[in-house]
Amino acid sequence: MARPESWSEQEITATVADYIRMLTLELAGQSYNKTEHRKALLTKLNNRSEAAVELKHQNINLSILSPVWN
Repeated sequence: MARPESWSEQEITATVADYIRMLTLELAGQSYNKTEHRKALLTKLNNRSEAAVELKHQNINLSILSPVWN
């Protein structure tokens, strides 16, 4: 199985920005559709799957919460 290419700085920036937008909506008590966010984000990424975006969002979430756990 071929190893996927590393995420570019532009891909990471777009993905973090999307995550922050969703988090902001959630904290404000506003509804949003995560699937629509993910599909819109895919158009800005280099051949990434929906699963890859979901995993990246999970990693961002963990990075944000890690200081709380230490």
